[in-house]
Amino acid sequence: MTLYFYIARKFLVNLLRVQGGLAALIVLMVSTDVMRFLSERGVEAIVYAQLILVTVPESLSVTFPLVVLLGSMFTFLGLSRSSELVIVRASGVSALKMLMAPITVSILLGVIGVGIMNPIIAATIRKTAEIHERYTGNAGNQMSVSRDGLWLRQSGENSNFVIQARNSSSNGDLLYGVRFHEFSNDGTLVRRIEASRAELQPGAWRLINATQWKFLDKNLFETSDVRRFDEINLPTDLTTERILNSFAAPNSISVWRIPAFITQLEASGFSAVRHQVFLQSQLSIPLLLVAMMLIGATFSLRHARSGNAGVMALMALLSGFFLFAVKDVAESLGQAQEVPIVLATWAPAAAAALFALAFVLHLEDG
Repeated sequence: MTLYFYIARKFLVNLLRVQGGLAALIVLMVSTDVMRFLSERGVEAIVYAQLILVTVPESLSVTFPLVVLLGSMFTFLGLSRSSELVIVRASGVSALKMLMAPITVSILLGVIGVGIMNPIIAATIRKTAEIHERYTGNAGNQMSVSRDGLWLRQSGENSNFVIQARNSSSNGDLLYGVRFHEFSNDGTLVRRIEASRAELQPGAWRLINATQWKFLDKNLFETSDVRRFDEINLPTDLTTERILNSFAAPNSISVWRIPAFITQLEASGFSAVRHQVFLQSQLSIPLLLVAMMLIGATFSLRHARSGNAGVMALMALLSGFFLFAVKDVAESLGQAQEVPIVLATWAPAAAAALFALAFVLHLEDG
């Protein structure tokens, strides 16, 4: 047991060292981007610090699997160079048993990352978007869903629309039980339109069986002009792609809230595939970290004996990047519903872990 704690401690120390060095590099790069973004907007220094603070965590989370790979590689490379691996194996401990400690640490770090760090990172992503909107003045068209249906904000030069609908088609080009609320730029409600259906056409919303209320006095709603129309066309620059992209990005929603969000999204008629893929991708992070740790260990267990540490380290890095590429392609296929979502999100990490274990067993057999 002492041996396992020793290896786990060395693994954690190397993780901290790699994470510290990479964090310094990320902070430098983020600071450069933040200064470029805010330099012409005359903001206070505290805003620079705030934007840097909320931007860094997302970058650290994206690069953490690489940190695990490098930490594993440095751990076993150090044990090999100090001949500690030779001593451990001479005592009868196999490579698989030595790997149990870093595997356990990787799983625990993955669970902590998904359960605790993910909500924090989601909050920082939302705060980053809020700061960008504040200083660019471009909030865009935002969609949200609730138990009452779905809500969409459409921004224009002279007025803004808040659109409420009972449900929708899967791609957002048809809205049912819809209400359009038009506001002037000063926030005054100008008119309201209720329609049984709204069809999104190139450059316009086509409202079917519509009733329009034009408010003549913002303080006296009784003075409204009410008219019925078989059809009303309202100009818009929205497209189905922009509507779907207006939903809250999956990475800005806590992993604990995504299942309920998916349920509401599907109840409104929209496809929740993108959010389902993200949820399964987050749940597979512990397995991904184990795979990255095994890749780093596989190419490091016999460096001192083989004498080609540089080549093996390069192969480990290339294998890690290859796993990232395969994972991205698989998740893209999952979003396109070409392959099952669970297979697209879990298979790359599982396959990488099994291949790494097979290579370790091959080394053990000599």
